Amino acid sequence: MKNIWLLTKTNIKRNKMAVLLSVSGAFALCFILYAMGNMITDATLSKIKIGYMDHDKSLLSEDFEKYLSVELDYELVENNSYEVLSTELIDKNISAIIEIPEGFYDQFSMGEYKEIIMTTLDDFENAAFLQAYLNSYMGSIKVLSDSAGGNSLVFDQLLADYNKENVTIHQTAAMVTDRKEMTDQLGFINSIGFFLMFIFGFSVIISFMILDDRLSGVYNRIQVTPVKPIQYISGTTIFGIIMCAIEIIIYCTYIAVKGLEIGFPVWVLVVFMSLFSLFTVCFSISVALAFKSKNAITSIVIGFSTIGCILGGAYFPLELAPESLQNLSRILPQFWFMDTFRALQENAQAAILPNLIIMILFTVLALLVGAVLFSQNYKKS
Repeated sequence: MKNIWLLTKTNIKRNKMAVLLSVSGAFALCFILYAMGNMITDATLSKIKIGYMDHDKSLLSEDFEKYLSVELDYELVENNSYEVLSTELIDKNISAIIEIPEGFYDQFSMGEYKEIIMTTLDDFENAAFLQAYLNSYMGSIKVLSDSAGGNSLVFDQLLADYNKENVTIHQTAAMVTDRKEMTDQLGFINSIGFFLMFIFGFSVIISFMILDDRLSGVYNRIQVTPVKPIQYISGTTIFGIIMCAIEIIIYCTYIAVKGLEIGFPVWVLVVFMSLFSLFTVCFSISVALAFKSKNAITSIVIGFSTIGCILGGAYFPLELAPESLQNLSRILPQFWFMDTFRALQENAQAAILPNLIIMILFTVLALLVGAVLFSQNYKKS
């Protein structure tokens, strides 16, 4: 154990720049989390567009128009051509068409009832709300009409008095969007994607360190020292884990202290980030033992990191990619890493145990490959 700790400290002293990169990477992730999340502007609902045709041109139709545009804050698209408005409705540029028929005012002023014509499509959910608002208005006008008793002058006076009341209508969206939660989750899912790229920077450092030891004859010197091969590889692995842990601790602490709503407990994030970091360290050791040049190691690490991040869904949801690429991505650990967080953000009760098991298997595989390659190189030396 003493030799392992000695090797770990030696590696840290040899690679002080790695410590600086770890801290810098962590703060970069925190900044990305903040910046990407705050790219969302204030979540406001856009105005609902309504096609509007007024065939009556009366005091009552003007009052109804004010009810729609001012009190309900609908955007009225006025046009005298039903064909034009119906095309807009089919193209889903407007939510409904409302027609005020001729004689609308006359019927109500005489104590009778006249329907407003509304045309909607079945796939517009706000049609139900619009119908409710329409019924509310028509009900109120019917009460005024009945009260006037067929006297148009009294009806006009009651309508004027009714408008002076300034009855406030409270609108409630069918789906209330929590801006803070949306901001936090968007910032997180983008920053964690960059984590997959940053973490492979340590992979290059660890691989170069092992390659330098190979070229400088460290394997040969191990044979005549109390340091065993397993202690050497353990010390190197612990060094890599410490470098990754610095980044994980700073990043997760920032999330916890700021109280960011990422969609699931922070400890789940710590577990999966730590597991992927361990995979990265084992992968680095395997690559360093399999190749004998820094150019080859750099190409392999950067290539695997870049392709893995793209196919793994680090930068965009895989639902946007062709099905063939979606199937191909499942052979990469980056996919299972990102899939865990996307699934949890969609459903906090999502089953992530399969993802955890697959991540563990990827790590064990990388560890076994590294152990075999180290054993072969040690025997050759």
